[in-house]
Amino acid sequence: MILSHSKKFIFVHNYKVAGTSVRNALRPYNNKSFWASNFGDKIKFLNGDYPKVYSKAFAHHINAPELKKNISPEIFDSYFKFGFVRNPWDWQVSLYKFMLKREGHRQHELIKGMKSFDEYINWRVNEDLQLQKKFFYVGDECLIDFIGKMENLDNDFAEICKKIGVESALPRLNASRAKTDSFLNYYTQETIDLVNEAFQEDIKLFGYSKPILKHT
Repeated sequence: MILSHSKKFIFVHNYKVAGTSVRNALRPYNNKSFWASNFGDKIKFLNGDYPKVYSKAFAHHINAPELKKNISPEIFDSYFKFGFVRNPWDWQVSLYKFMLKREGHRQHELIKGMKSFDEYINWRVNEDLQLQKKFFYVGDECLIDFIGKMENLDNDFAEICKKIGVESALPRLNASRAKTDSFLNYYTQETIDLVNEAFQEDIKLFGYSKPILKHT
């Protein structure tokens, strides 16, 4: 996450949805700790103008419901909160490739031991289903102010920058695969359907639709 007292915003970092790029672009405004803050912010902390709350105190991928429980209402309710979601089929390919590549990931050995992406999808939907909704919602209540989409990343990020009053551009960092490598290349009709059924709540909530598989 990113917590900025100077610009009064909170970035809720969903997995594998350009979060590293967003964090890098907004790093100058992040109050990660007192010492990591810029000089002007340090003075504000010392003068008592800012609450002594830093993003380092929270889990890297803390979701909005957990954050709300662990931060003061004065901050949570008044700061502009935003995050991003991703097409569920594309999201699963990105997660799969990332976990295969990142040896330090807690599930690297598990995923590495799977024979194929098909096996991964069967495991995901049957044993470890994680919805993107959980990052931003409690029940049907959305706890944040803006949810952008990976598919509209540059435009949505530009809109966020306007709202928080900064000028910034997104670098492309921590990508799991090349832009030309379509997520559909990893799917069969069976796994397309499995994701469609398992992630139906995310699909409806965030306005996605089942892709058409062109290869056989």
